[in-house]
This record gives sequence, C-alpha cells and structure tokens, in this order.
Amino acid sequence: MLKPRLTPIALVLGSLLTMQSVAAQAQIENANQQDDIIISASRVETKRIESGSSITVLDAQYIKDNQARTVAELLQDVPGVSVNSNGGLGQTTSVYIRGADSNKTLVIIDGIEVNDLSNIKGGYGFAHLMADNIERIEVLRGSQSALWGSDAMGGVINIITKKGSAGSTPSMAMEFGENDYNKSTVNLSGAQGNSHYSLSAHTLTTDGISATDTDPDDDGYKNENITLKGGHQFSDIFAMDAVLRYSDAEGEYDIGDYTSRHRQAKINSNLNLLNNRWKNRLSIAFSDSENENYGKSEGQKVKTDLQSDYYLNTVNDYSQRLSFIAEHENDNYQSWSMDEKQRIEASGLVFGYGADWQKTVFVNAAVRHDYNSKFDDTTTYHIDVSTWISDGTRLHASHGTGVKNPSLGQLYGYSPYEYVWDGVTYTGAYEGNSDLKPEKSLSWDAGIEYNFADIDGYIDLTYFDSRYTDMHDYVYFPTETYINLDNKATARGVELTTNLKVAEKLRVNVGYTFMETDDGEGDELVRRPKHAASINSNYQHSDKLSTNFGVRYVGKRLDISDVDLDDYIVVNIGASYKVHERITLSARLENAFDEDYEEVSGYNTDPATAYIGVTFK
Repeated sequence: MLKPRLTPIALVLGSLLTMQSVAAQAQIENANQQDDIIISASRVETKRIESGSSITVLDAQYIKDNQARTVAELLQDVPGVSVNSNGGLGQTTSVYIRGADSNKTLVIIDGIEVNDLSNIKGGYGFAHLMADNIERIEVLRGSQSALWGSDAMGGVINIITKKGSAGSTPSMAMEFGENDYNKSTVNLSGAQGNSHYSLSAHTLTTDGISATDTDPDDDGYKNENITLKGGHQFSDIFAMDAVLRYSDAEGEYDIGDYTSRHRQAKINSNLNLLNNRWKNRLSIAFSDSENENYGKSEGQKVKTDLQSDYYLNTVNDYSQRLSFIAEHENDNYQSWSMDEKQRIEASGLVFGYGADWQKTVFVNAAVRHDYNSKFDDTTTYHIDVSTWISDGTRLHASHGTGVKNPSLGQLYGYSPYEYVWDGVTYTGAYEGNSDLKPEKSLSWDAGIEYNFADIDGYIDLTYFDSRYTDMHDYVYFPTETYINLDNKATARGVELTTNLKVAEKLRVNVGYTFMETDDGEGDELVRRPKHAASINSNYQHSDKLSTNFGVRYVGKRLDISDVDLDDYIVVNIGASYKVHERITLSARLENAFDEDYEEVSGYNTDPATAYIGVTFK
C-alpha cells in the first residue's frame, strides 16, 4: 500500500499558504486567543499575552475536537514536546520538554502536584492520564524551579478539570473500538447559589496490542478513574474548595503484569481583602501512589503552601504586584525489599514581582530559596518580559534556572528482579546511590508573535537554549544504579506555533520544532527528534456535523545502544454528528494510512484503528 511522505518543511509551508488564502476572506471581530487565561507562568491568573514565557494552551474545544484517549496524545502536537511509548495503550509513556527527561517536568492536576513518588525516577505516569472532563491544559516550557520547585527543571504541565456551572449538567459517553476497546464516562456537574460541584468517572478496558514482537501476544489494559470537585463562596471575601482524585490501572506486558494506583486530595481556602487587591490562599495537598510489577513500591507526599499576592495602586498606568509563597512538604518512599521508609523534608520561600506598564510592557520575576533535609540549600530565579511593539506584534523573552533533586528511589531504592525474555532468564538488582547530587539547568528563550487583527489567532516564532549539568544516568556496571554525569548536555532550537480560527467554521493549528541536542560527548540525546511538525484542523460543516484532521511528522532520532529510529508520519481523522439536541455520535480513525513505525526501539505502535462513540447530555 502506498503511503504519502511529506517533509516537515513542506508540511508547515503548505499549511501556512492554505491558511493565508482562507484568512484573507475571514472577518472575526475579537482575537479570543489573546484572552487565554493561564496560571502556571506566574502562579497568578493572567492572560497568556501578558507573560514572556513560552506557553501553549489547549482548551476544552480543542480537546473535544480531537477525541483523544490520553493527555499524552494531545501533547504530541505541542511545539517543543516529544512523546514516546513502550508499546500500546497503558505502557510506559515519556514526555520530554525541550530535551529534558520526563521526570524533570512537573505535572499539576487541579493544583495537586502528581509526580509519582513510588516511581524510582519520580516522573509522572502519563500512560494512565485520560483526556476526559478537562477544561484546559497549559504547557509551560523552560526552567521553572523558581516558581514551582525541584520537579519543574524542564517545564510544567498544568491540567485543570471542568468546574460545575449554573444548573445541573449530567452527561454520559460510551466509546468502542478494535482490540475489544471499551470506554464509559459519566459526568455530573452543576452550581446552585454560592456552591459548585463536579463528579467525573470513567472506566476503560482493551485487549491492546503486543508491546513487542519478541512475545507476540496482546497486552491488555484497564483504567478506572474518579474525580470529585466542589467549592463554596461563604462571603464576598472568603471561599473554600476541594478536590479528590482516585485512579486504578492494571496492565500486561511481555515480561509480566503491573498495577498502578493513585490517590490525591487537596483543600484550598481563599481570603481576598482590600477590594481584591490583597489575595491570600492556604492549601494542603496529599498524594499517595502505589506501583507493583517486579515488586511493590509506595510513595506519599503531604504539601502545605501559603500564597499572598498584593496588587499596588495603579499610578500613571503603571501597575505592580508583589507575591510571597511559603511551602513545606514531607515525602516518603519504600519498595518491597526495603526494611523501612525513607523520608525527606523540604521547604521553600518564593518572592515574586509583576509589573504592567500601559498594557504594553509586562514583566514577571521570581526568586526562590529551598531548604532540604538531604541536600544543600539552593536558590533559583526566573524573569520574563512581554512587550507590544505594534498593534499586532509582541516580543517576549524569558530566562531562568532549575534544579532537580534525586528522588528517594534513586537515593535509597533497592529492587531485585527476575524475568524471562525471549527464552532467557535475567536476574539483577537496582541499588540506590545515596551520593547522587541534584541536577541543574539554565535556560532562556526569545521570540516574536504576530496577532492577526481580523481573525482569532496568532503565529509565534521562538528560539530556545537549555543547558543541563550533573545529569542523572542509569548504569549497569559495576552496579545497576544512577550516577551524575560530568558532561554538560544542551538542547537548543526553534519552535513555530500557529493557532488560527481562519474562518468562523475552521480552526487550524500548526506546530514545528527544530531542536539540536548534545549529551556532552557529541551524541544526540536519545529519542529527541531534530525535526517534528504537526497540523491539526477542525471544520464545523453545520450545527450538527464537524470533522477533525491531524497530521504528525516525527523525524529521525537516536535510541539507546546507538539505534537509529526512522522518521514517520501519522494521520488521524475524526468526525462528530449531533443526531439530537442531547445525542452526539462520534467516529475516528487513528493512523489512517497504517504507518509502521517505532517510538522506542523494539516496541510496537498501534496500526490503523477505528473507534465509534456516543454521548448523551
């Protein structure tokens, strides 16, 4: 079967020419994408255009249009982000931001830091995060430790689920696909008076595909998740809200089975004084994770934080904000072969500043000092600037430092194992390295953005440069453990972002990333492509029918053991049709041209696969 082949440059240029011709005919009064509200860039609500940091926002409509199963699938189209999976749905999935390892990205869901402490590296398990009931996803690129602490050395992914609105809004959805794929979702949300609530639950099962060709049997997967959110406005100045999350995943892979369970909770109290010029929030969050494959491991975190933001009086169109944040957390970890839990305590103080001059120049800065029971105290900083140089043209730049402390699993974990692979029995043991030092980073970026006057959208070109020192590397001899590398790794390149609603019925998103990486010894960092590009578009044919089209190109890249992975193109097609005011049918075809490719050497990916679904509201 013949398969289309497109170079990344042709992919991007062709789409831009198409958009230019359509945009010339479009007349839309308001540039709504300028009004995207973000939190992750400064820890206060602000517009995307008022931050100099590089950030991408995926809103609820974009998520709905794509019918994605997981958040990782949505992140594949974000510039500067690389995603790979060790097999099909439910297998280990890594997300790299500008070359930084997956465990150097902080993942936040409804204000809860959810990086997995039961994982030896401490990274988040993207394989189990479904794309249901999400209001928006913020992807913040570059070193962000000054605002968010150790885990944000490479960037932040902030996910906000939907909040209840006026009245009561129940919905139910079912989806079916090949490999005995079944997913059911129930949502119930609403608001009455000063209270709001939201309940979301889903279950997913599939026989899956074989993760590898070595043992060609299907590797099944099951995922169950429930989220409960609620809040109440007690007075004009005081409110409280809370969130509870539970997820349970079970899966198979060629050398055994695994389970992964996570529980998270958070309660916030908000006190706003002086006519909302002085905003205060006190929060306490709890997360508990448990993984079992070769053996069982557990991790827990309890974190308390106080944030106070004071907005000074505006003088001569000059506005300023002063922020203070105090955090304290207790982490612990234990694997099945350890005699007792290992613990670590950490506290952080953050001083932030924001300035706005005539809604033309915006400055945000932060300095953080961390106290740690295991490591030396550290200080990190961040500054970003956004300035309009004409009605439609914006310049932006950011600079910051980062730190990534070793996880308790990397320091003290002990995990003996035994498995059979291709008829051969392998035994060994991972042993922690208590001498492991924190990793460090320094990054900067600068870009130019043009916001179209007559249509809702913008195009942005950004150059970035990230440098990493004391990187953690897994070695097998003389002991299986982590060590610090003496080399200085780098990742630098260019990101092109184009988000346009080129007509009232047509949305087009284009992304392209050129990135050169160096591990400090002249080799590329593994699984980071030099070229990556994507087009994602949605057309609303009528009030009832819409179609979605996505193309993703990933260039050649290096894998472990000097294996070269070929480039590939994947095409996804979807459609939805409202047959009744309360009933919508959906269908999609993933990997429509049945591209045979690998994201990780030796691991399979899904062939052409069809899905159908129905939603009741």
